[in-house]
Amino acid sequence: MESKTQPFPVKDIRPAAASGLSLVVGGLVLLVPILVYAWMFSRYAINIPKYDDHALKLFLLELEKAGTLRDKVYEFFKQHNEHRIVYDRLITWLDYTLTGKLNYVHLMVVGNLSLVLLLAVFVRALHRAGGLIWMALPVSLLLFNLSQWENMYWGMAALQNFTVVALAVATFYELAFKNRVGWRAIALAVAATITSGNGLMIWPVGLVLIFLRQDYAGVLRWLAALAISFRLYFLGYGNPPGNPTDQGSVLDKFHGWMLFHGASAEAFPIQNFMLTCLVLGILVIGITAVISLSALWQRFWGTKLTPWQLFFLGGVAFIVGTGLIVSFNRVGFGMGTLTTSRYKIYSLTLLAFLFTYWIAQSSPSRRPLKAGLATGFSFLMAFFSYTTYLDETIYLRKYLSTSQFNWTYTQNRPVSTIDPLTRKLIDNAPAFYDATLPSLYRIPNNTATIRPDTLFKVDGDYVTRVDSFPALGLRDEGAYLVARSARRIYLFPSRQNLSGSRRRWINPGSTFGSGFTAQFLEAELDAGTYALQILAVGPANEWRFYATGRQLIAAGKPANQIKKNW
Repeated sequence: MESKTQPFPVKDIRPAAASGLSLVVGGLVLLVPILVYAWMFSRYAINIPKYDDHALKLFLLELEKAGTLRDKVYEFFKQHNEHRIVYDRLITWLDYTLTGKLNYVHLMVVGNLSLVLLLAVFVRALHRAGGLIWMALPVSLLLFNLSQWENMYWGMAALQNFTVVALAVATFYELAFKNRVGWRAIALAVAATITSGNGLMIWPVGLVLIFLRQDYAGVLRWLAALAISFRLYFLGYGNPPGNPTDQGSVLDKFHGWMLFHGASAEAFPIQNFMLTCLVLGILVIGITAVISLSALWQRFWGTKLTPWQLFFLGGVAFIVGTGLIVSFNRVGFGMGTLTTSRYKIYSLTLLAFLFTYWIAQSSPSRRPLKAGLATGFSFLMAFFSYTTYLDETIYLRKYLSTSQFNWTYTQNRPVSTIDPLTRKLIDNAPAFYDATLPSLYRIPNNTATIRPDTLFKVDGDYVTRVDSFPALGLRDEGAYLVARSARRIYLFPSRQNLSGSRRRWINPGSTFGSGFTAQFLEAELDAGTYALQILAVGPANEWRFYATGRQLIAAGKPANQIKKNW
């Protein structure tokens, strides 16, 4: 008898009912990265708007002014940059309506919960292939780690960037594993479209998947929904201002595209992280291309694709397509922009697709080994992320805290000048300066002097560096700059220098070394002459002031601001 060895077919296999104990243990295993992530979130999240978050306050104000139902609906659908952020605005409105105040931490929580939905989709897809729950541990480790720090602690970004990926992957799951194109897949695609602009990519990708399934009735339903969604999305649409005029060469765009997909490699303790990201990007795109072309070749010769192949093709097409759009439009801002934290969800999700496909396509006997290897890689990436990005997380918290101070106290006394409408919408977050606020407005007597090693201005930024100053802690502690004029005070955060010790890669307590750098825009200051001081905040919130003997003269805010459509 002739025998041939065949690869294990990836199809919709329902495993035998797992025992209650295995389900509980598997669920607890997946929960561990989520709990660590939640603890970090609770430690550093703060209810202060960042950048585009301010547009959500404006939305609530404009919504109250809208007189007719048509005007109110318009406020939800109004363009924001190139996006229709209906989902962000809906969650904002619900939070304000239900709690009486807009709380940005609530927005962050809802946005981060989208990662749970994304993980659940991968768990269900692995279950379809006969995998056990714990085999999704690589996905849990990839999604729930500090590589996500920027989206994690930014209300609008968490709602938009996490949710659109979760909805897209859920849509492709519905199209791949269900027998027909139903209302749920269409509803998920519509929801993604009104969450972020790249949600539009779901429609052409989904159309190709339905064609590959030869579901021609589904093609008609999908085309009808596609036509309506595109028509409504681009109704009154205008090209957003603000993108750089220099878009870079074709080689630059390709380089940026590889960096975008390999951005998750920045977590590893390797000094030349740009090279590491480039190598990983080339590797994952190469593997993705081989798997995808192999599946399409198989379909070309008449072999029906399995649901898992369709799910993989849909998910990676969405991610790779998003990478192309972002790299082609953002490379003019610099290559570093393509590895920024808010884009890392795409690199991490692409890895999740590759690992889960690798596990699902193997025979049941080999799945535990492959799941274990994938878990090892993902664990290292997650582990190192908590030391690699800890300094960025701490700095973001300090930046938000000091920004809140600067727009709250605009006179030379500790009295809030926030307008009544803003006070109606949001409450200021508790901050480290609340308990000892009056001391900021008293010029300390007999203060010691620490002279900056450098103070200079470049491209509209003031940069101050002090090479010898102790590391004071891992949250609100540390050095702050105080810029004091006759009219008001400004407070600016500093970046503590990183330790040169290799121990910092495994021990958060060794993250910082001696000295700090502070950098802030001249445009953040009202015109005037400012004396600089250093405020040292200790572990028990004890304060100490240091004179610097330096002054700076600010010209004030420039007349030409960055163009926005919101």
